Amino acid sequence: MKNKTLRSTQKLLVLNSKNLTVHPDARTAFMVWQQHRSPLRRPQLAGLDDYYRPALRLCMLDRDSYQFFNNFARIDEVMRFEDSWRQPCLIALESRHDIKRLAWCEVLSLSRFAGVNHPALFQAIYKNASKQLICELMGVPRLTVSNYCHFAGISQSSYEYQQCKVACDETLLGLPKNMNWMNGRHG
Repeated sequence: MKNKTLRSTQKLLVLNSKNLTVHPDARTAFMVWQQHRSPLRRPQLAGLDDYYRPALRLCMLDRDSYQFFNNFARIDEVMRFEDSWRQPCLIALESRHDIKRLAWCEVLSLSRFAGVNHPALFQAIYKNASKQLICELMGVPRLTVSNYCHFAGISQSSYEYQQCKVACDETLLGLPKNMNWMNGRHG
């Protein structure tokens, strides 16, 4: 897409679950983001004039359907609190590589929030994302716990403490890892 002329379109759209879906290249990152995000509430923007709300970057799927690939927290707010309000949107063709980069940037930004379970977040990133892409975004040569801790701004001992604390808490609960007992199956 380097030599193509790309035209962006600005629109005011009322977004809902019928006309907005996650882009397939951002789906895994969005699922990881949903599992590890903090339940922080941001100021509500529903009362603002349409033009003052932050623009959402979307891809057009067809005439009346769109896909999102970044700004997950804002999309979450729109879908939960502002589904009847018009939203300023920038509709543009995006490369698959850029979509993946922007989606995983959203996940990596979670490492900066207080209360994040860093070992679980690191494992989710390690298992689900392209190592090369994450290393590029973090500016590190290899995806290691040490490099993650440096990127997240935490000490490795804090990471290890959190890892041990979660393991101890799971042991104290005493629930079996196999949860088939909830369905009435035993064994």
